[in-house]
Amino acid sequence: MSDLMDEAYEMLARILMKSARPNWLSLEANCPILGKGCGGITTTQEHAEGVSDIPVGMDVFALQETCLFLRELMLKTTGNRIWGVNFVLYPEGNFDAKYEYEKPPGYEESDKTIDVDLSDLVNRLNSK
Repeated sequence: MSDLMDEAYEMLARILMKSARPNWLSLEANCPILGKGCGGITTTQEHAEGVSDIPVGMDVFALQETCLFLRELMLKTTGNRIWGVNFVLYPEGNFDAKYEYEKPPGYEESDKTIDVDLSDLVNRLNSK
């Protein structure tokens, strides 16, 4: 593993541990990676009572930035584009990192914008 990848994994661990409740059994971040950001990030912790969300708050942006960094690092070092990261941390410091290599079904990556005039629709909705 490269030093940069180690640093990224360490950052993911720090973000999760910062907001986790005590005595956790595992911490998990699931980060779908799209074009310019991550969508639908989930963070959970397993504990004796079950599984619950980790309230990462504004740290979600650091989590997203780290996952985007991993995407670029994997592309540069392996030539493979990743579409998601699933990171699971265990109390003894071990972790699992799994990558999604398949593009989400129906997802189209484009810099094109759609130029649509919605004023008629908005006016009709406002008049109801």
